[in-house]
Amino acid sequence: MTRRDKLITILTVSSIPPSPPPAESDLERLTAENQLLQEQIAKLTDVAARAQADHLNYKERMKREGDEYRTFAIAPLLLGLLPIRDDLVRMVEHSSNDGSAQILAKIDALLKTFGVEPMESAGKMVNPDYHQIVHAGPGEKDTVIVVHEEGFLLHGKVLRPAKVMVGDGSAAA
Repeated sequence: MTRRDKLITILTVSSIPPSPPPAESDLERLTAENQLLQEQIAKLTDVAARAQADHLNYKERMKREGDEYRTFAIAPLLLGLLPIRDDLVRMVEHSSNDGSAQILAKIDALLKTFGVEPMESAGKMVNPDYHQIVHAGPGEKDTVIVVHEEGFLLHGKVLRPAKVMVGDGSAAA
């Protein structure tokens, strides 16, 4: 840039009059715009906080559902094993073979390690969540009289309901 161009630039810049202070109406407009922007910032901050909370809740729910899935994924295998256990129970009841009792004890121990617990049903009030009523007979009304097939819980949830006979309220003959 030549000396002459520099001088022209200086004269041009110095010839621009300074901008006047903002008028009262401009100040009011800018204040209103500032207020509107502050409100928008507050709304967007709230939306962002809610989205973050939703995301954290989603992550926790997915973790909980995954844990539950892993806990109960073995249920079909256990349901297949329970009839075999039932047969062993009947075998132990009708024979004096000590080996069968030992096998049953091992199966029960194995089931326990996987969180399977037998339900206590005899003498209790019938609960449709835990009992499948096969038939009714003489005895105290709505009380389990006979357990035909033992029920089991898996980590506190019903794996197999107990098949039971309940009292119908009539006196035993």
